[in-house]
Amino acid sequence: MATLAQLKADIADSIDDTTGEYAPQIAKAITKAIRYCERETYYFNETRDITFPTVNGQDWYGVADNANIPTLVHIDMVYCEDASGERDQILRYRPADIELLADNSASRGEPYAYAYFGQRIRIYPIPDATPYIIRLQLAPYRLAALTADNQSNAWTTEAEDMIFARAKYILAKDTLKDVSVATEALNDYMDQASALKAETSKRNGTGKIIPTCF
Repeated sequence: MATLAQLKADIADSIDDTTGEYAPQIAKAITKAIRYCERETYYFNETRDITFPTVNGQDWYGVADNANIPTLVHIDMVYCEDASGERDQILRYRPADIELLADNSASRGEPYAYAYFGQRIRIYPIPDATPYIIRLQLAPYRLAALTADNQSNAWTTEAEDMIFARAKYILAKDTLKDVSVATEALNDYMDQASALKAETSKRNGTGKIIPTCF
């Protein structure tokens, strides 16, 4: 399993940095590469496992309810589950529309609408004492950041070649000022990103053509 340290070493080796002269720049380039790539959806940064329980009388939910909420990139769908496990999709509203509904006289009960604003989720109606679980389907979502060299995640394993290429491109463009290396690395990145996109489509696709109504 590739770690952050191994990725750094591979990039250093590819530019013949035998003395560690560019170690800080390599680390920064990897961070930038991940930040750039995490905006796209791949099979390893999709999830339906981000959940939080409703609280009686609480309509806003943030980091205290689930640490992932402030870092959401894109919400595909949101579901509300009751105690029996029955699940209903709740609709996305504009924040201003929720604001108009959720005043002091707002009704309370099972949520059927939500909005995302200020890195928090707001649901409506305001939940009552009945416990519900809000489940988010996300694609993509941000993986936990790598904070130590011995750590790894999907960016250093499943997407290792893509992050390597993107980081090398950033390094060549911003630090080495080498156009030929930057061009080669950018082409490699585009190939790797395309391959991962294709694999994601194969994993998620049904293999059937869905008819379109006109």
